[in-house]
Amino acid sequence: MRRGTLVTLVLALAAASALGWWLARRTSQQPAPAVAARGGDLTASLRTPFTSYNRLVDPTAAGDLLALLTQAPLVHVNRATDTLEPWLAESWTEADDGLTYTLRLRPGVTFSDGVPFTSADALFSFQALYDPRTPQDPLASGMLVAGKPIRAEAPDPQTIVLRFPERFAPGLRLIDSLPMLPRHKLEGAFTAGTFGQAWGGATSPGELAGLGPFVVTQHVAGERLVLARNPHYWRKDAAGVQLPYLDTLTIVTIPDQNTEALRLEAGEIDLMSNGDIRPEDYAAFKRVSDQGKLRLIEAGIGLDPNLLWFDLAPPRTRDPRASWLRSAALRQAISCAIDRTAIVNAVFLGAAVPIYGPITPGNRAWYTAPDAPCAHDLSRAKELLASTGLADRNGDGMLEDASGQPAVCTTSPSWCFSGFTSQSSFSPMP
Repeated sequence: MRRGTLVTLVLALAAASALGWWLARRTSQQPAPAVAARGGDLTASLRTPFTSYNRLVDPTAAGDLLALLTQAPLVHVNRATDTLEPWLAESWTEADDGLTYTLRLRPGVTFSDGVPFTSADALFSFQALYDPRTPQDPLASGMLVAGKPIRAEAPDPQTIVLRFPERFAPGLRLIDSLPMLPRHKLEGAFTAGTFGQAWGGATSPGELAGLGPFVVTQHVAGERLVLARNPHYWRKDAAGVQLPYLDTLTIVTIPDQNTEALRLEAGEIDLMSNGDIRPEDYAAFKRVSDQGKLRLIEAGIGLDPNLLWFDLAPPRTRDPRASWLRSAALRQAISCAIDRTAIVNAVFLGAAVPIYGPITPGNRAWYTAPDAPCAHDLSRAKELLASTGLADRNGDGMLEDASGQPAVCTTSPSWCFSGFTSQSSFSPMP
C-alpha cells in the first residue's frame, strides 16, 4: 500500500473465479483420509525462476513463493477468513493512542539451523527493511504509513514494540508479508553494506536459515528448487503432529504456460503454484479431470480483480487542461460504457462475475453490493461525458474539451504506479 500524496481512483471490470492450485492424480481417485498422512513428495511448477533467497530485494513471484515456504512473519492474515492471526507473535496489545503495538513472541521458536528466534531478529528485520542501502526493496514502500516507516524496539528478548507514525486502520495487517530474518546469518552483510547482494541465487543451501515449514536442499538455476521439511518448524496440527506433512517439495521452472498445461495434463507435475489457469485451458483440464487424472479445485471468486486505475496525483492533474480528467463524472461515464457481462463471457468464458468496485464478492468480510451500479448504459454514459464539458466540436468523431483540445489520456496495461506506455482517446459513442 502506498501512502502520501498519491491518490488513485479505481474502476473495476470483472473478478475472475480463482481455481486454486491444481492437483494431478496419477492413481484412481480415492476418498480423502479422515486424518492427513504425514510424508510424501510433490512436484509443483512455477513460471518465474528463483534468482535470490533474499525477499527484501526480490519482488518476483518466485521470491514471494520462496518466502512463504521458508520464512514466516510476526502475524498472519488468514486469506480464507480475512482475520489477523498470531504467528511468530503469539499475542499483542494496542495502546489507547492507536499508535503503539506491543507483541509477545512465541516461546521456543528456532530457525531451521536450531538458533533461537528472539526480538533481536525482529528488530534486525525492520532495520534491513527500511535501510536506504537495501536496493530495489519491494516491501519497504508498501510498509510506510504517511510516507514514514514503522519504528521498532526490542525491550526484551521476547517482546517487540512497533510504533506507527500515525493512526492507521489496517494496523498490524501491514506487516503480514514481512519475513523475520536471521540476524546471525545476515548482520555481517548488513553492517558491510552488502545486504542487497546477500543470499543471492548461488548461495549454498547450508548458508540459509528460516522460520518457515521448508528448507532449501538443492537449487539448479533455471530448472528446479528442492525443499525438505524443516525439522525445527514450530507449527503443529490439531492432533499435535508437527507440520508440514510433506517430506519434500520440488518446484520446477516452466516459463511457458502452454508447456506447463501439457505437463500437468500428462501427470508430470502435481501442482501449478501460480494458482491460475487460462479460460481456454479449462475445457482440456475438465476432460482430464473427468477421467480421474486431475482434480480441479474451485477456490471461488478471486480477491484480486482486473482494474482500471486513474492516477490523480500531481503533477499530472496540475495541468489546467486536466480538469475533465479529475471529474468524477468522467470515471462514471467510462464505468457505464463498459459491458462487463460481455467481458465475462468473451474473455473469461463465463468463469468470472461483474463487479463495480475494488472489493470482490470473494472477500466476504469487506464486500458490500452496490446500491445502483451502472451496468452498461450508453445513454447514461453520454450524459455524464457531456456534463464534463467534453463534446465533438469539429465533427472528427473525437471528443474535445472547451478549448478545442482533444480529450486524450494515457493508459497502461501494467501496474498503475509503473508509468504510462500507450495512448487512448475518448470518442463519441454511437
